[in-house]
Amino acid sequence: MDTQAHAPAALDLSNLAPPPAAATLRGIADGFKAFQILRAGFASGLFDWLGDNGPAEKSAIAAATGLRGAHLGGFLQALEDLGLLACHEHRYALAPGMEAVLCASSPWHQAQAIDGLLAPANGWSDLARFLSDAWQPVAAVVPPPAQHPLLGDACHLARHLAARHGVEAPARLLCIDGGDGLLAAALAGHFPDTDITVAVAPSTLARTQQTLGASPSGNRCRVVTGSPLEPPADVFDQVVVFHALYPVRRAMSDALAALAATLAPGGELVLAHWFCLEACETAPGGLRELDKAVLTDSHPLCHVEGFCTRLENAGLSSAERADLESDYGVTKLHFARCPER
Repeated sequence: MDTQAHAPAALDLSNLAPPPAAATLRGIADGFKAFQILRAGFASGLFDWLGDNGPAEKSAIAAATGLRGAHLGGFLQALEDLGLLACHEHRYALAPGMEAVLCASSPWHQAQAIDGLLAPANGWSDLARFLSDAWQPVAAVVPPPAQHPLLGDACHLARHLAARHGVEAPARLLCIDGGDGLLAAALAGHFPDTDITVAVAPSTLARTQQTLGASPSGNRCRVVTGSPLEPPADVFDQVVVFHALYPVRRAMSDALAALAATLAPGGELVLAHWFCLEACETAPGGLRELDKAVLTDSHPLCHVEGFCTRLENAGLSSAERADLESDYGVTKLHFARCPER
């Protein structure tokens, strides 16, 4: 590829008219600037200080935070424009409800999640590198549960399974958890009497233990190493695989057979994953598709229309499919049972 920059064409400054398309790019750049304004609010300590001391006048804010008065007015106005601050009679405070995500005292504090987008391990930090063949995955620091990008998906699925079971919770459950233990912790909260085993790759074992340790119900889960291709050598009433099939997509038949072999007679296999459209077509919503790519470092699973048949080919029966809304669109759920022997 020829990467040499072309010399810009000469512009007639006496009759200059930028192309209308330039406004589109300025709008995109404004999103980046808003991101940096948010980061500066966290880094300067402004949000925490206002949470403790607001409403406050600009002079008091400048003295407490060390932010330059020459630019503070524009900065505070920008934060107000973004809906993060509120101003009344020249006194600034956090906008209603914003303390939950802007103050370090809240478990939903989002500073780490925002800064994490720029971490070298995150594909969003250099999307061109992530999209290139030169990309080399690097282990990322696991965020607190409230900041984990798969938290919503895990909680939605746990509630769905709890409603599906009603009062008949499984006695023995295996969770192969691609969400660093989030789903297992959520299931433990819904199924207090269930014996839960969590199987994860060795590379994510410490991350999973950290996530489970941060959950009140997480200490009820037994953590082991394993994968869909090599699940624990035990028998379970229910096996739930959460965003963990992507790495074994080329050995899917073997993985489904191995999972089926872990089920007790009448036991249920539950799969929760993202699938692409038929023939890997694209559709509006490419930003969320890239979110999924960065989170999984994988293409979604393919051929959702034939996946129930694959489950039946693995020796399971009563295969069915359902959709679960998530933060990234639709998560496809598949259910199948081990025949009674």
